[in-house]
Amino acid sequence: MRLFHVPTSRSTRVLWTLEEIGEPYALTTLSWEERKGEEHRRRHPLGKVPAFEFDDGQVLFESVAICLQLADVYPDAGLLPPVGSPERGRAYQWSVFAVAELEKVAFPWNRTRRKGEDETEAAAAFAPVGEALRAALTGPWIAGEDFTVADVLIVSILRNTVDLGLLDPADPLSAYVERGLARPAQQRADTAGAAA
Repeated sequence: MRLFHVPTSRSTRVLWTLEEIGEPYALTTLSWEERKGEEHRRRHPLGKVPAFEFDDGQVLFESVAICLQLADVYPDAGLLPPVGSPERGRAYQWSVFAVAELEKVAFPWNRTRRKGEDETEAAAAFAPVGEALRAALTGPWIAGEDFTVADVLIVSILRNTVDLGLLDPADPLSAYVERGLARPAQQRADTAGAAA
């Protein structure tokens, strides 16, 4: 297995998933020029990361697709509940929510903070999405008692929002992100991604 990676990009989600699985993988860090080259465009038509090559030669792009496929290929890692269970449906729901709803409001809010711009509009756009997540956090993880791919995705997206101080330290989402970042697999992923 090989992950085509750029540090601090969406490929870090896949790196974390790989570390949760615990199977050997190769990591190839791409330069800007390599990402735009023909070889990488065969992996990802837009020249982006992540792109992932499985042992059978299958290549996937899009972080959610890769993470879900890895969870299916390695079910013993427990990153998805059993097929057909209500818990699995919730894991799918929150995985899609992460990129369809959360990412599109968290990333702009992060950018406005970094640029020192007025955050009123960005914070207002984030508010209902944040409330939906808080309401769902009835256990330690977004889909219930067990950690899933959905948690990898949501924590990865919220990480900078917390680091930038956009969420109060007492906010349940801050505690949730800290739980995710404390996982040994996530810490190994940070180390592997920084060394690549």
